[in-house]
Amino acid sequence: MSASGLQSFAFHRHEQSDVVDAIRPIVGFDRPLPDGRPAIAGLDPETAARRYLTEAFASPALPTFNTPEIDGKASEFRTLGTENVPLTGTQVVKFRQVYRRIPIYGSLITVELDENNELLALNSTLGTPPADLNVMATLSPAQAMDVVRQRAGQDAESINALPRLVFYFHEPEQHWHLAYLVENVTRRQPDTPKGAMRRAPELMDYIVDAHSGNLIAELPRTQSIHPQGMQPTQELLFRRRRMEPEFEEAADGLGVRRKFAAKKMGEVWKLIDSELNVHTYDFSFHDLERDERLLPGAYVGRPPEPWDPAAVSAHANAVAVALFLRKVLKREGLDNRGGPVISSINCCYGGGGGKEWHNAAWIGTQMVYGQRAAQGGGIRSYAVALDVVAHEILHGLTDHTARLEYAGMSGALNESYSDIFGVIVSNLNNPDVGTWNWEMGEELETSGIPIRDLSQPEKYNQPAHMKDYEFLAVGPLTDWGGVHTNSGIHNKAAYHLLTSKDAQGNFLFDPREVAAIFYLALTQHLSRTSKFIDSRRGVELAARTFLRNDPRQKEKLAAIGAAFDAVGITSNLGANFEPNKLSS
Repeated sequence: MSASGLQSFAFHRHEQSDVVDAIRPIVGFDRPLPDGRPAIAGLDPETAARRYLTEAFASPALPTFNTPEIDGKASEFRTLGTENVPLTGTQVVKFRQVYRRIPIYGSLITVELDENNELLALNSTLGTPPADLNVMATLSPAQAMDVVRQRAGQDAESINALPRLVFYFHEPEQHWHLAYLVENVTRRQPDTPKGAMRRAPELMDYIVDAHSGNLIAELPRTQSIHPQGMQPTQELLFRRRRMEPEFEEAADGLGVRRKFAAKKMGEVWKLIDSELNVHTYDFSFHDLERDERLLPGAYVGRPPEPWDPAAVSAHANAVAVALFLRKVLKREGLDNRGGPVISSINCCYGGGGGKEWHNAAWIGTQMVYGQRAAQGGGIRSYAVALDVVAHEILHGLTDHTARLEYAGMSGALNESYSDIFGVIVSNLNNPDVGTWNWEMGEELETSGIPIRDLSQPEKYNQPAHMKDYEFLAVGPLTDWGGVHTNSGIHNKAAYHLLTSKDAQGNFLFDPREVAAIFYLALTQHLSRTSKFIDSRRGVELAARTFLRNDPRQKEKLAAIGAAFDAVGITSNLGANFEPNKLSS
């Protein structure tokens, strides 16, 4: 069992074809279909995935992969849905582990099938709560909400959330709980811990013990560019068809001329990209804490002349991210359903007065951008930096998929994925990876000093190897366990991968390949409590499928292993996933 209380296991057909053959026989599906395909291709993916899962649990070929039993009763597996993955031409069926109809927090089984429903990969993270844990809650849902309201400083009508029972493993005490999970609650605490910096609106998940009523965990959901508690460009050139080509051109917050889509409504042009569903608003320097009900604000429009440069940055950069999702990752928006991407400029927070708020954040449903004084007068929006915009908006991708906790190593992984995507988006028009800008956010500070550097994390007080991992308590004074600090380790692995070279000294990967592989790992193989080693396993699994027809697959897989080895993210990191051979 790992420190998260969950047991991991994985294999891929590429590495263990004998195992796949052993669990392949499915009674009644021996004869081929009329079109010559195997009969299993006629099943719906969920049915095929369940049959493979049943065979895998029972097969002697996988002696360490067993259905977790609690007090002699086997777990069940609830379907989370089937996703067609255009990047790989595969179908992924996901399951959540449940016991006595109660989900195991952080559990996940991913079954990946090819176009004929043949098994490609299986990846699982499962838990085994103790048999003596009382599964009958003594605390009512209403009482759990009272605990949450008291902690969050909210009244009953303000919280639009329902408590759900889960089995929750509390890492600090290494103990299982039957608990209520209450998600996406805005915390409105009038008091700020001494020494803490109130960086952004606080969106929280709460875990309340279903027997004692104790608050077990308070997990932050707001993902911002700056650490909590601690003191610390060019446009993508994609072609796209438009039903109604309505383009404007204006200077952004850095003085760069940008082309962007707008929509004429009456006599006013507004910052709406109808095709990509991108919308940009002005919050008029309202306080996000006091005036949250006014979000997102008023559409940025013209007239008055000219276009607001900060709004041009926010809008054009959000469009660049939406195009990256569509063209590179083959995904329609953050939710994969074409949902809106909403941004608000001119935001403030914390009741300090004035117009400065040095941050940008994804607050669960949209982007909010602060601003700082600029050299020569005026203010500069945090929306000017494409890497920062991509970083923050793509936290929304994590929210819609793996929903990685924003604390400890899971939080550092959450930050790292956004850093990786942010750097790739901001450099994607430069075909020479050797001249990429690996720094993030240098446009934000008047000094030009960046926030982080993927190539040299140490420059900005981040570790670059697991031997230097900073074990910090999880809380608001320590940036929730150093999520903006320890992310440097996983970032450096991605840097090693992006700059891997072949024997002739040429870069081995197209950056779009790396983006796709990390995206597949995040969205198909990770769950709330995943750690760095889970990410490595997910990246290796994703790469085996994504590169399965690549003649250089073996060389590229070796480079992936070397990239993670170089930063100490190895299979002996504390997560036992035998007989996984993916890191050998």
